[in-house]
Amino acid sequence: MLRFLYVYLCLLAYLPLHANAQELNLQQSTEVNSPIWRQVNLKTPKTGEQVINAYLGTQNSLVSLSEKRGPAIAKIPLSTNTPTRWFILPNANYLDEGFAYWQDSEGIRLISDFSQGNLSQSAIIMHGQAFQLNLKANSQGVLWLYLNANHYAKPVSVAIIDEPTFIYQQFFVNSLSIMSITIMLTLACMALILYLKTGQNVALYCAGYIGLHGIGWAFAAGVFGVFYSFKSINSHYLGMYIFSFAISSASAFAYYLFNFHTVEKTRISQFLKYFSYAAFISGFINLVLPFHWVFYLAHTLAAIWVVLTLVLGFKMLSLNDFRAKYFLTGNIIYSLSLVVFILAHLNLIVTASAELWVLIALAIDCICILLSLSEWLKIKQNDYINALEQSRIDPLTKVGNRLLLQEKLNTIGTFYLIVFIDCDGMKSINDQLGHASGDELLINVTKLIKKGLGNLGDVYRTGGDEFICLCNADSLENLAVIESNTSKALNKVHIQLQQKWPESGLSFGIASSNECTDYKACFTLADERMYAVKYARKNSTSNSQQATQQT
Repeated sequence: MLRFLYVYLCLLAYLPLHANAQELNLQQSTEVNSPIWRQVNLKTPKTGEQVINAYLGTQNSLVSLSEKRGPAIAKIPLSTNTPTRWFILPNANYLDEGFAYWQDSEGIRLISDFSQGNLSQSAIIMHGQAFQLNLKANSQGVLWLYLNANHYAKPVSVAIIDEPTFIYQQFFVNSLSIMSITIMLTLACMALILYLKTGQNVALYCAGYIGLHGIGWAFAAGVFGVFYSFKSINSHYLGMYIFSFAISSASAFAYYLFNFHTVEKTRISQFLKYFSYAAFISGFINLVLPFHWVFYLAHTLAAIWVVLTLVLGFKMLSLNDFRAKYFLTGNIIYSLSLVVFILAHLNLIVTASAELWVLIALAIDCICILLSLSEWLKIKQNDYINALEQSRIDPLTKVGNRLLLQEKLNTIGTFYLIVFIDCDGMKSINDQLGHASGDELLINVTKLIKKGLGNLGDVYRTGGDEFICLCNADSLENLAVIESNTSKALNKVHIQLQQKWPESGLSFGIASSNECTDYKACFTLADERMYAVKYARKNSTSNSQQATQQT
């Protein structure tokens, strides 16, 4: 009795075949996109008979499955006059279970298990599913499709294409997907290396921004699913769970990229900060939510991020912040593709390969993001170099200080000259005329020494009124010439100073590498000679004053 009932049901399903069968044609692809799905209560069918019984045993109307979830069955009558291998592509992003059965005059049989957790699929295409259907000439039959998913992101259509078309489409989609994901993961590794080298938070969040997007899309596209299947979870869903953390990293990256952590709080900086926190927390909340809520929350975060990045990019570009040019360019491209992606998932527009175009746009965006990071690092490097240079420059006289002098001494050559210089009369000038006049004297002394030495050597201020001149020579003979010329130049400076500052002058001592074993010994000798000159000049002045008084 049961066998008779089954045969009767099969006849009911098979008899209308000739009237409404889709004619397969090698000249064009077949797209079945009208509502063809009937939601059922069947869990993991074991036989084709169960599929037919479930389909015929429910009164549910045909739907497109957009925004639906749970098991559904489609009945697609097909016929062809040409013997060939066809490929069936159910357009479903997330699919826990997928089974295809072929029913003809010989009965019904399973032809494919295209569940996303099945590692032995005969045809693999990223962002979707595919399986083979081999038909003989003048074949007629019914293709039964069983799907089960936690959420159908968009209307589930079915494309039927011939083998050459499928091979081209498979190569196009898979190669571009893998290339885009590889670019993102490579850039993320580069950003992570930059973080390990510099310790800058902006590089860490950049790595999170790019890397989490890359990992999420690798899961969503099915890259990981090709190699390993998780028993308890469909790995394709993980992309949506990771997305919240990716957006959190993206917001934190923007916050640090434009140095909002170092400036006064603004509305947009506070929004970036707390949006990052909110996205991060939502990532953990997602773990206890049904997948369809995770899906909607991810799209809400994406919509907010689109608006936020465009507002931020244009605002910072208007302030001539050139980091924004890369940030804005990448996010305009990504945002446009993301808008198309969201609209396609909400069934507001119909477009082919929305996921692929978003993935390509995201790869371009990630390149721009890394460029904006490199711009940030370049600015920081320039700031560091400027600060480093300023730390080696005396702020008053604009010549090198003791730190720069030490660096030069560490790389000094074989033949060199060290001159120890002290400004006479500084204390009396400061006491009588004020420190402003003393500073003016030091500035004039520096200018006169630099002008007098010319290209003979460099001058450094090492103390309040003390200067060091360092002169390099290429030979012993040249060293003697430089020593003579330096002495003449500094004596001339002494005379020039006394013309404007009678109470001042220069006392200096010279020591060369020809006299000493190292530069430290030269310093000591030059210092002794400088003090000898100073002492002799002081005694000479004192004797002159005494003679004048006696007269």
